[in-house]
Amino acid sequence: MKIAIPILTETEVSAHFGRSPAFLILTVEQGRIQHREIRTNDQAGPRLGQHEHSPDSAHPQAHSHDHNRFVQLLGDCRAVVGLGMGAGARRALESAGLEVRLLAGPCSPEEAALQFATGRLESSSGLGCACSGHHHA
Repeated sequence: MKIAIPILTETEVSAHFGRSPAFLILTVEQGRIQHREIRTNDQAGPRLGQHEHSPDSAHPQAHSHDHNRFVQLLGDCRAVVGLGMGAGARRALESAGLEVRLLAGPCSPEEAALQFATGRLESSSGLGCACSGHHHA
């Protein structure tokens, strides 16, 4: 199964789905990662490897994304697992048949995918992003 993880760097899950510079697509079969692919998020600000923002940095207080672009980019995946996601993106992905799970805390992208694939993922019941200082459209 293909699992999409929004990433800040190749080893760090992004705190904000829509602002993540890329998505790491991990194909998991029989409890092992079989394939890795990085897909660029053309709706994000910074590039892969750069920090998104700090709570003190200047950035728009509201932003919007074309949620259908996320569905096009990730539609071949079974699930999206991340730290935070706005309601609009979640609705769009779930309407397209993707399972959305929010992590209860930080872990590596590989660990998140393997925990999901093996049914051991502890997820957060909350909605929203794990960053601060802005609103979602």
